[in-house]
Amino acid sequence: MAALSVDAGLFPPEEIAFLNEMMANYFNGNQANGHQCIVIEENDELLGVAYYEPALATDRTWYLTMIGVRLNRQGQGHGAALMQHVESMLKMQGQRILLVETSGTPDFALTRRFYAKLGYEEEAHVRDYYAPSDDMVLFRKLLNAE
Repeated sequence: MAALSVDAGLFPPEEIAFLNEMMANYFNGNQANGHQCIVIEENDELLGVAYYEPALATDRTWYLTMIGVRLNRQGQGHGAALMQHVESMLKMQGQRILLVETSGTPDFALTRRFYAKLGYEEEAHVRDYYAPSDDMVLFRKLLNAE
């Protein structure tokens, strides 16, 4: 699953160890801490994955930690379907906010447009967050009005 996110261009190859560790932690106990992983498959082929988790010390705020769709299947609605599923699950549980971080580099312009198209608002911009000249853009979506 981690390789899918790297192949989709969402994470650099040097982060595969981090992604593999995150998935191993999920399957070895983070489910008990509220972490969730959703996978979509077609004809026994992994098409996409989304991983989300509660933000610590918050009132019903969640982070989308990872989403990826196989490169040759992007632009076909699979990413939007994954996001809709994540949002629906969180809404049913009465959760309030979903946050998504992404890079501010030109390579991630399509990713930022993807979130904006799904109704996410740019909440913060942290300069040089990931690396020099690689800002973090934080998107926010209110899931349930209080």
